[in-house]
Amino acid sequence: MGEVPYMLLYSLITLVIGGFLGLSYSYKKYTKPYVEKKLDPVALACSIIGGLIFPINLPLSLLFLGFPFGMRPGYGQAELSLGIILAFISYILIAFQN
Repeated sequence: MGEVPYMLLYSLITLVIGGFLGLSYSYKKYTKPYVEKKLDPVALACSIIGGLIFPINLPLSLLFLGFPFGMRPGYGQAELSLGIILAFISYILIAFQN
């Protein structure tokens, strides 16, 4: 047997917590069951923060990225896409810095 990858466990737990926080936030803020054509500033800030700190601290970044991921269906999709793109770019920049 090998070592238990606790970092992945912590990452999964923080992703679930972020999802629950996003779901709770979106149900309190949005009462309509359809998509409004505007960006949510809280979800946008969380996705940008999560995308930028992805290569530095994985569990904390997944907490922030889990917020728009867990939002009500139809909300937070553009914000999550932006956060994932930023996470990919920041990871590539850190990985090929050498």
